[in-house]
Amino acid sequence: MFKAISRAKYLRQLYPYKPPSTTIDHLVIGGGAVGLSVAASLVNTSGRDKTTFLVERRGQLGQETTARNSEVIHSGIYYPLGSLKSKLCIRGRDLLYERCKSLGIGYKNTGKIVVATSQSQIPYLQKLQRHSQQPSFLADPNDTESSSISTRFLSGEEARDLEPDLSNSVCGGLLIPSTGIVDSQGLVDSLEREIEDSDYISSSSSASSGGQDRGEGVIVLGTRVVRIDKEEKGHGWVVQLETNWEGLGEGEKGDVESVRTEVLVNAAGLGAVSLTDGVVQDGEMRMYAVKGNYMSYKGPGVDKVSRLIYPCPSANIDHLGTHLTLDLEGHIKFGPDVQIIGTWEEYLANPEFWETHLAPSDSPELISKFAESVLDYLPNINPNNLSPDYSGIRPNIAPPNSGFSDFMIRHDQSRKGFIELLGFNSPGLTSSLAVGEYVSGMINRDIHGRYSRLGEGRERRLNELAEGWEG
Repeated sequence: MFKAISRAKYLRQLYPYKPPSTTIDHLVIGGGAVGLSVAASLVNTSGRDKTTFLVERRGQLGQETTARNSEVIHSGIYYPLGSLKSKLCIRGRDLLYERCKSLGIGYKNTGKIVVATSQSQIPYLQKLQRHSQQPSFLADPNDTESSSISTRFLSGEEARDLEPDLSNSVCGGLLIPSTGIVDSQGLVDSLEREIEDSDYISSSSSASSGGQDRGEGVIVLGTRVVRIDKEEKGHGWVVQLETNWEGLGEGEKGDVESVRTEVLVNAAGLGAVSLTDGVVQDGEMRMYAVKGNYMSYKGPGVDKVSRLIYPCPSANIDHLGTHLTLDLEGHIKFGPDVQIIGTWEEYLANPEFWETHLAPSDSPELISKFAESVLDYLPNINPNNLSPDYSGIRPNIAPPNSGFSDFMIRHDQSRKGFIELLGFNSPGLTSSLAVGEYVSGMINRDIHGRYSRLGEGRERRLNELAEGWEG
């Protein structure tokens, strides 16, 4: 019976409707960088009479998508103008650097070079540079520095002057100074403090300080959502939360509490589509899990590397190539690759099926493939020194090989108060603070009938980003 129906429908049978025992204003599902940012922004902007709860099914925050990425602060250069990824990445990049500086979160503005190893790739770099010069329309319109992406075109010789380990076959490059790396756990810890500690932000110079508008924030760990119902009489949502659920056998239940919330934000990452399926149940939304492996490297051929180095990406921008990244200690890793895992039917029946795929692949074929990709632009590495490091899973909502897929931030008026954040793959970490800004602005305007401190002009510009990108 279990595999004959979706997991969401199975849970609705296992957990019948339960009247709420308490009422809150906002409930955010998911304790990754995106969910934490939404909750923090709601606490800061929705008013001192509002309470925001964030529930995370794991015992710690940021343990799934947030903990398993390259920790790159992306520039926003790859994504189509007008897309949420482009706008929110650029805005999020600026907010992230600002936050790191003001709150002491570990980061490094390394810059990066996208390299061409054949003349046929030069037109792509030129196109990428032209694209970077378009205004973002998201930051202050008078701030021209942050409303476009600074780049510099390099000849092969200039690229090797900056990065001497590059291959002689590199015939051009695009330098992007705004790319960097960040301590993702440091960001998670900072957002956790912002939600629960009223003095944390107000004592700093951060622009996101809550001041008199600040409400109450609460984080609840080890708690999963098992059922969501639209309130029959009223405009809220009834959500059943289960604790002590880990390790239970099929059909067994932990401790279940039902709460009513005026606003429900689904920021559950890899579990978000399943939660939506439990509410919408129209088969419209699907999730296609994609695994990305990373390889660590210690050895020759990278001694002088100081920046991130990316090859030209695939034509569909669904994969940025097997690139070189650094961590804050200077350790080098390569990746990610792209591996399709499972099927939609597997996810539908078991949204956690991806957990069995988390171990990084150590197959000789994969290591050889990594080596071939890297040797194209770093010819002096020793392939024998590549070592499987870790892997991450992307919550894609577009089928494999379908090209660019945008973030989805959906607030259907037929489901007022239910905000869906779907498809938050790369550059989700970079965009997270801007997502919080955008979603809290949407909630304050459309549900609470008030504008946030962003101001009416910017609020309107942020709202316009979603138009045409919700379906």
